[in-house]
Amino acid sequence: MSEYRINDIGIYKPNRKTTGSVAQFKLSGDRSCMFLELAKQVRPMDDPKPYDWSEVIRVKLGQADLSKMLAYFHPQIMYYRSPPEPLKLFHKNKRGSKSIELKWQEREYQGKKTHSYYLTVSSKEGDDLKKVSVPIGLDEVELLKIGFTRGLEIILGW
Repeated sequence: MSEYRINDIGIYKPNRKTTGSVAQFKLSGDRSCMFLELAKQVRPMDDPKPYDWSEVIRVKLGQADLSKMLAYFHPQIMYYRSPPEPLKLFHKNKRGSKSIELKWQEREYQGKKTHSYYLTVSSKEGDDLKKVSVPIGLDEVELLKIGFTRGLEIILGW
């Protein structure tokens, strides 16, 4: 039986250098929020389990978080004369804090300009600091926009 969950949106970015990462977005069991889970790659990309889920960073995303991320993914972003400021979200609880940064990036690749997003999540609990970054392609943004919109509908009970 496959471990693939149909309710998840996964962005898997393994690489040959074993420095890749993964981000998964999933609805909570009670459908009141979405969770973002990130893990670093620790084994070769052809390994059946290339990611270290024992060191996962998990962030609860509420309506405000999802709405802000959707707005940042708005198609007009590509027409700005200069790149927009990164979107920064901050969550604090009694155990520590988590920060989410979503950034528009424009870079040169094989002599051409490419555009994408870059998601970085940091988690600090006491002296323990974890950080995972995942590049997000424009095609993956389209999937996330659909997932966030549908997720908000479910969370709101519409």
